[in-house]
Amino acid sequence: MPLYTYIVSFKGETYASQDSYSNFKGFIASWCNIPVGAIHSLTPHLRKELAGKAYGGEFAEVPNRKHVWKKTIDLGGDDFVVYAIQTQN
Repeated sequence: MPLYTYIVSFKGETYASQDSYSNFKGFIASWCNIPVGAIHSLTPHLRKELAGKAYGGEFAEVPNRKHVWKKTIDLGGDDFVVYAIQTQN
């Protein structure tokens, strides 16, 4: 199974994780379960909101990049951005 690197960005902070899956789309635990303190602006209320919105929306291919996808979630009025990168076959 391919290895994917997930990079999330929220209010100027970032977090990265990796996992191997058959595809990058349906495995939100890889990028949604962010350790407490990794992104300070991700309050308990926003974590709950993120859990409710994580499966919504679609990943879109990033133009001019191979095996890179992006998804943006409106979280508390700010953009929570997730990049999925196929790091290894």
